[in-house]
Amino acid sequence: MSVVTAPTLDAPPAESYRFDPLTSVEAARWDQLITPYDGRTLFHQSMWLDYLAASRRVETARWAIRTEDRTVGYLCGGFLQMGPYRILGTPLRSWGTNVMGPLLDHDADQTALFRALDRLAAADRLAMIELEHPSLSPRLLQSFGFAPVEDWTYRVTLDEPNAMWRRLESTCRNRIRKAQTAGLVVEDTDDPAVADEYYDFYLDLMRRKGRRPPFSRETPRLLFSHLKKADCLFALRVRDAAGRLLAVGLFPHDEHAMYFWSGASREESHPLCPNDHMQWVAMGLGAGHGLRLYNMSGHGRFKRKFGGTLTAVARWHKCYWRTAKWARKGYQLWAETSAARMPWRPTTPRSSEPKRAAPARRSVEIVTTSQRPSFRPSDIFKAPLHDFPIRDEILYQYLSLSPDMDVLEVGPGSGVTAFRVARRLRSLTLVDIAAANIAHLRGALGGQPNIRFVRADVCQPGLGALLGRTFDAAYAIEVFELLPDPEQCLRNLAAVIRPGGRLLLQFPNYPPSLSPGMTHFRTKAELGRLLQRAGFGEWSVCSLRLRRHAWLLYEHLHERPIRAYRRHRSPNGHDRPLIYDESWAFQHGRRLEPFKYALHAAWAALSAAMRAGGPAFDHAAVGDDILNRNLIVLARRSRGRARPLDRDA
Repeated sequence: MSVVTAPTLDAPPAESYRFDPLTSVEAARWDQLITPYDGRTLFHQSMWLDYLAASRRVETARWAIRTEDRTVGYLCGGFLQMGPYRILGTPLRSWGTNVMGPLLDHDADQTALFRALDRLAAADRLAMIELEHPSLSPRLLQSFGFAPVEDWTYRVTLDEPNAMWRRLESTCRNRIRKAQTAGLVVEDTDDPAVADEYYDFYLDLMRRKGRRPPFSRETPRLLFSHLKKADCLFALRVRDAAGRLLAVGLFPHDEHAMYFWSGASREESHPLCPNDHMQWVAMGLGAGHGLRLYNMSGHGRFKRKFGGTLTAVARWHKCYWRTAKWARKGYQLWAETSAARMPWRPTTPRSSEPKRAAPARRSVEIVTTSQRPSFRPSDIFKAPLHDFPIRDEILYQYLSLSPDMDVLEVGPGSGVTAFRVARRLRSLTLVDIAAANIAHLRGALGGQPNIRFVRADVCQPGLGALLGRTFDAAYAIEVFELLPDPEQCLRNLAAVIRPGGRLLLQFPNYPPSLSPGMTHFRTKAELGRLLQRAGFGEWSVCSLRLRRHAWLLYEHLHERPIRAYRRHRSPNGHDRPLIYDESWAFQHGRRLEPFKYALHAAWAALSAAMRAGGPAFDHAAVGDDILNRNLIVLARRSRGRARPLDRDA
């Protein structure tokens, strides 16, 4: 997969431009006026501007860009009033509009364009201008005070079907075959009801995330009414063999490119892979209409599968009022914290299949042990290079360890947990599926005699024979959600844990719509049945979260700097890696090695600060619905009849 950046156009010597509002006659001919320009997209056309005016309640505007004797281009956009601030967006981020910006002649002077924009801002008393177009010169934009908001998107080439099929990732091809085998059918419909069907699915998705929808039901209705009549929208429905609606997707397009506006699906249909099948059919429809490009309007693990090129894009903004700059930063901070706190909870049950009632259970017996190894300054120098060891806090709080124990760790990551825990145990066995990880761990921890390294797949039968011993306890932290066969994994772990031994699992439990490809459980009863069949006699299931003071420190002193590093160093780094050999500490270890001691000292200080107000983590009992939570599971192996430790498990 290659990474490219949008083309740029440097400016010739400066001229003097002005923005002339179009007359009513010129505005009526807008689409004809912009037709000769190569940079014209769907988002410059009248139907899209009319849709924005109706759905976003913006005051749309159109200008001719002129010199003394000729017209050198056109600009369209919209005015938005936010309190005292009048903003010109061409476009604004919240409009669901990929690009807009000016359309210019090939010999146009961009320096003169930006000077004219400054004069327009002064004349109309604009607090901010935001714009995006790939032909604009980043160097000139920065020289005129514009700041970028960088992002990435996947762009898929639409051509011959066999060529597109070969570019898909193998997992994507398998999921499409699975959908076809299940009899899923995709149709492009002219029925206006598809907008409401989409919004019903989308509203259910937002409820599962605990967020408020950013637009109303009227928005997809207006999108359909404005674009479908012009044959510029694929409105796709996915149905199963029984005719039940599973997913809906909306794909605007012009004569050159197709865009992914949004899609949503029925949660219980995800095993049938309707979203993958819908995307593939949309690509075929686009190619059949002569389109040559599919802009997926974003990045992520799901969109990466379709053979696109990861492309850097930037939206530029300039604040003409100092208070507008502060207000923008404050709004962004509010939006981030609001999303993190997930303030909007479902008020009605999700439409899903009836849930099986769970048997009565005793109270939760997960306890905080706080058995932390004493800090040694030498750990800063001797420990393997690692990210902040948040997983250690979970282990120290929730699993009792003693010097006479043999312990198994599944998915050891960087090895820092093993480095600290091994000295408090009789033996520690590290199991990982990746040979590269095992080699890395041998080099980092080979000097500790009580650590064993085993390359094995915990989802394959025969783990006990491969390990050749049993254990007093086992733990897997942020690993269980990545396993393709969790039931076989639990059977293997139960087989190697001695009677009375404990198992600790911690993992995020999110549905495929939020974490494609992840193992998840809808109910606690479902998870409990797996534990019972595997051979665990008792178990407890709780939700886990950082305490408020610890979350604030972790978010602002770790997560934000790491996200900035990931964006700076790796074009693929916007998604948190799923496995350790894709993580920044593994791939960029040589680059970061000179900063190892400083990083470890910072992690030690942050860890101490997070514990200053009490334990870093807190747990709480959950009902039968366990989706959209970080879970902690404690299970005990016993010879007796399997029973849960808590009433609600």
